[in-house]
Amino acid sequence: MEKKVKRILIVEDEKTLALTLYEVLFSASGDFEIVVCDKAEDALQKINDKEFDLLITDLKLPGQIDGLELIRRLKERRIPSILMTAYGTEEVREEAKKLGVKAYFEKPFSLVEFIKRIKEILDVK
Repeated sequence: MEKKVKRILIVEDEKTLALTLYEVLFSASGDFEIVVCDKAEDALQKINDKEFDLLITDLKLPGQIDGLELIRRLKERRIPSILMTAYGTEEVREEAKKLGVKAYFEKPFSLVEFIKRIKEILDVK
């Protein structure tokens, strides 16, 4: 039986971190298809074009929509999400929890823990 490729959308405007996450995820599993964009508006378009198994988004993004608003707009699609931020507050953490965010990471974070959590959420080895 062929394994289903898990499609992950990363929304991160810091190019170095976006590339690092892409490379780490790519090397962690051959079963991930990874798409990266730097704005929530682009992410909404990509999600309209394709189905994704996981959304990983930064809180602060260029444009009109931040990471929490992106998650809010996608709530009815039931895409599991991970929120990353260098600007974490208790309010952000609480809002993320209310929106059903599966994981919350404050930058800088452990890439080992990050990948472990992604594999748990997507139920892959």
